[in-house]
Amino acid sequence: MLPVIPPAEVEVDAARRYVAVNDAACELLGYTRQELLTKTIDDVSFPSAAHVHPMYARFVEEGSMRGIFALRRKSGDGIMVRFQSEKTGSRSRARWTHYAPIKQANEPEFGHSGLGDAGLK
Repeated sequence: MLPVIPPAEVEVDAARRYVAVNDAACELLGYTRQELLTKTIDDVSFPSAAHVHPMYARFVEEGSMRGIFALRRKSGDGIMVRFQSEKTGSRSRARWTHYAPIKQANEPEFGHSGLGDAGLK
């Protein structure tokens, strides 16, 4: 069963490292705040981080992004979430909001890239 939680909000730096996370982000991903602040977007991408760099480069160029993204929880389980992102006042930081999970991700269905309609404006 998918968890029901408030929106998970995270802030990342230019290296895609988490620099601020709320309690909902910790609950969504299954990490403590201290653990999550040692991670990057790449670390929690499902099934791998291969697609993160080009997606993040596009986000930096466009300044915002929304769509569906697959995340890997600490347990190793994948979960699909709707998200939106925007640059913050600092040019080197971005804020991402992950809304309620929409479904469990699994390797056969989402293993090709981890992305749904990411990047739709």
